[in-house]
Parts: sequence; structure tokens; C-alpha cells
Amino acid sequence: MNKSRVWYCCFMFVFLPAIMQAQKIFISDPQKISTELVGYNILGKNKNGDVLVYKKYRFEDEIDIYDKQMTFKRKKEITIKTMDYESVEVYKSGEKIYHFYTYKENKNNYLAVQLFNEDVEKKGEPILLDSTSLKIGENFSEFKIVKSKNNAYFLIYKYEFSAGRIDKMFSLVINSEAALLQKNDINLPDINYSPILIKELITDSGIPVFLFENDEFNCKKDKTAVQYSFVLPKQGSAVLYTDITSNDFCLDEMNFAIDNSSGNIIAISFLKEDSKEYMVGYNYQVIDPSSSSINLKHNYIFPQETLDEIAGLATEKAIKNLPVYQIGNIVPRADGGALLVAEYYDKTVESYEYTNYDPYYGYRTSTRQVEFYEYDDILLFSIKPDGTPSWNNVIRKKQISREDRGVNSSYAIINSKQQITFIFNEDVEQNSNVLQYEMEADGALDRKSIFNANQQEVQLRPSSAEQISFNEIIIPSIYKKTLSFVKLQL
Repeated sequence: MNKSRVWYCCFMFVFLPAIMQAQKIFISDPQKISTELVGYNILGKNKNGDVLVYKKYRFEDEIDIYDKQMTFKRKKEITIKTMDYESVEVYKSGEKIYHFYTYKENKNNYLAVQLFNEDVEKKGEPILLDSTSLKIGENFSEFKIVKSKNNAYFLIYKYEFSAGRIDKMFSLVINSEAALLQKNDINLPDINYSPILIKELITDSGIPVFLFENDEFNCKKDKTAVQYSFVLPKQGSAVLYTDITSNDFCLDEMNFAIDNSSGNIIAISFLKEDSKEYMVGYNYQVIDPSSSSINLKHNYIFPQETLDEIAGLATEKAIKNLPVYQIGNIVPRADGGALLVAEYYDKTVESYEYTNYDPYYGYRTSTRQVEFYEYDDILLFSIKPDGTPSWNNVIRKKQISREDRGVNSSYAIINSKQQITFIFNEDVEQNSNVLQYEMEADGALDRKSIFNANQQEVQLRPSSAEQISFNEIIIPSIYKKTLSFVKLQL
């Protein structure tokens, strides 16, 4: 019988003034990774508290069910044995599970969805969502599917490419019963504009939002050109655009979130001077998606005190040349402002010469390129509704790895409303400690070491984590060619 591992940490979390609760950690038994395993997706919890994980194999699809302590209970196969198909996405939304897949028939490509209940039992027949004629010369992307946070809507989209660039976008909006609510066929801007998709989402009211970056933009040559665009499909070919420009600075690393209390888009980017790769401040914008109008636009320039705090113990040169951080999360505040979470990231490639002996040609010198990944400090700004900061702070970390795409670096985040918790590996070695930073509403940080990853025979992948309730998160682990899942309960 499989037995999960669980222990209670020796510290307490405060959620309400009179309630104290110990932290719990559960780890599923490791599963040997086979060459047949293509990928996995943490679906969430069912009404019994069981954790559901979708696993995609080369010729099979299954959902594994773990109990509250992450002990494996059973698996349910959802493979479609009557046709040649390709799974696109499996989601749990509300009390339903959605298996989206494509298949080809009579020179057409079809997209369909099969609904299941929380016990992974089929609900009705598959529902056809889209069909595309497969004509010679047409070049379409694969379908992408995202769901709203309130589990009420799905956004489905794909592109048509022309001359190597995105030319058209096709999108669908369906509700939780897979009924079609909106269908779009729109042309993307093409005059002095080469669109690159940065992010997409669907709001809790069913509005699709796409953010594109203009790959043709050159800050040094023309600061007044369009740098980013929000694309807001309506019905049919109707669409609204919000073009983002900045006359005085370059904008970089733009990201956005939806303030569900107002329905507005909160977009934040860092400010750069010309083509120099360092940041001098941030840009804060509030956009109304129903009209595409910009309700607020504010540039904030970092004072010297903030530059010194971000740089920490760096040299004077580094203080003057702060690199542009990646904006990872934007968390709307209750008052209409937002918390900005950004992280330093850098990828470098170094060349090494090495000599091998060949019996036919003798000693031969070759060059090998090695990729290094660096994920460092986390930068925090709590921004008021007018775009000015109420406070800022920095979580110090340094994660450097090579030839691994940085899968064990970066961080996981838990938004439990009373506080926000960051979890990450202290470094990316197998003997690393897993650290936790609790952030209070005023920006105060409390650092704790949760456990030693090697002692628990896990190696966490924080950026692949999934929050499954207000105080629970699942973090996958791949350790010595085995896969397991760590549930952290605050």
C-alpha cells in the first residue's frame, strides 16, 4: 500500500486574530518516469478534497487521484479508443472536467470537448466546437485554451500565419456548459507592426483579452511608435484595440491582470532610456476593456534610495545600470491598486573548447556551447490606485544552473488574501533547502526554511506549481528520474 509522507512544521501561521494553524506538507510516492510520459497538468481538488492530476502518455490519457495526504488512490483512463486524436488540454473548472482534443476527418480538422464530473465519469456526448478545412498552403497554429478564474468561461484561439508573421486570429468563448457565446475572425495590425503574443486571458465576465508586443518597434529610432497593443475581440470581425506608446521612455516586460472588482485591465511595464538595457522606473496603466480607453497612465521614476535598495550590495556601476526585471505577477489590491512582483532573469551562452582523440584524424579541437540560467532577486512594489507606490521591498535570492532551462529556479506564489507567500529553492543543487517568505499587507517579510529537498528526496519545480485553494498549493518534483507532487497547506 502506498503511504504518503507528512510532517508538521514547528511554526505557525496567523490568518485571523484568534485562529492559529500549523503548516502541513504532504508528498506523494515517487513514480518512475517512463519514456511514454509526455506531460502532466495539476487539475485541482474535487469536493472530497482529493487532488486530481492529468497525465498525458504517447497513446493514453489518464487522471490520477490522490487523497488529502497525497496517497495515490486510483487512476481513471480518459483515452478515446475509437479515433485517432490529439489531446489539447485537460482542465478542471468548477465541478466539471473538460477534455479538449482535435481530430482529422475528411480533410477537416475538428476541435471537440468531452465533459466529465469530478469522479471522472462522462457527462453526455462529445461537443463539437470548431472545424477547419485543411487546404494546401494554409498555415495554422495549434489551438490554445485558457479558463477564467471564476470557472465560468473558456477562451479558445488559434492563429493563421502569413509570410512568417501572425496575420489572423480566430477565437471562441464558451461557457461552463461548452455553449458557444462568441466567435471571432479578426485581422491583426500589419502596418509597421509585427505582433508577438505576450499574454492572453478571459475575464470573469467572459471578455477575452490579448496583449501583443510589436517586434518591429525600435526605441532608439522612434519612441512614439506603438510598442504594445491590447486586442479585445467582440463578435464576428468586431474588435477593439488599445495601442500603448510612450514618448519619453521605452517600455519593457509589460504584463497585466484583471481587477475583477472593477473589470479594468491593470498593465505594468518597466521604463528604459533609449536602447539601454537597464530600468529607471515603471509605467502603470488602467484600461477599460469595454471601451478600450486608457483611464490612467502614470510613469514613476525610481529615486536614488529605491535604486540603492534594489541593487543591495552591488557596485556603484550596477546601481546606475539596474537590469530590467521580468514582471511575473500582478496582484490587484482591494482599493484598485496592485502588487507588482518582478524577478531578475538572465540567460547566457558560453563557448568551451575541448580536445578529443580520433584514431583516423588524431587530436581534434571542437567547441561546445553551454547555456547558463540565472534567476535572482524578487522585486516587490505595492502600487496605489493613482500609480504611485505605497511601499517596495526585495526578496534576495540567487539561483544559477546550466543546461536545464532553469526548471528548478524561480518561485511559486500563494495568494491567501491575508498574506502572500513565496516558495523557492535556496539554490538549485539537490541538497538545497526550500525557503518560504511570507509577505504581509505592509510589505513586511518573514523568512523560514521549510525543509531540505534532498532529505525528502524531492527537487521542486516552483514555476510549475498550481494553487488549488486559498491556502494550498501543489508543486511538482522530478528527482532522480521519478515524479512526485508536494502539497503545501498553510
